[in-house]
Amino acid sequence: MTKEEKSLYDELPCHILAGFSYEIKQNIQKGILSNAMYHEIKLIEQAGIKNGIPMKCLYRKASCIVQIEKLKETSFRF
Repeated sequence: MTKEEKSLYDELPCHILAGFSYEIKQNIQKGILSNAMYHEIKLIEQAGIKNGIPMKCLYRKASCIVQIEKLKETSFRF
C-alpha cells in the first residue's frame, strides 16, 4: 500500500482500531482466524501510526476495554 492509499482502518477512531487489533490477535491465537490475518493487523498498525498511536498502546487499550466489558457482563448477571 502506498502512502497515498488509505485503508478503512485510517477512518476509524482509535478505540475501534484497538478493538479490531485485539480481537484479530485473539482469534488467530485460538485458531479461529488464519495467520493471513496478520496482514490486517499490519493495516491497523499503519493506521495507528498515522494517528500517532503505536501498536503496543492500541493493544493495551483494547485489552483494558475487553476487561471492562467482561466486568460489566458479570456484574449485571443475577
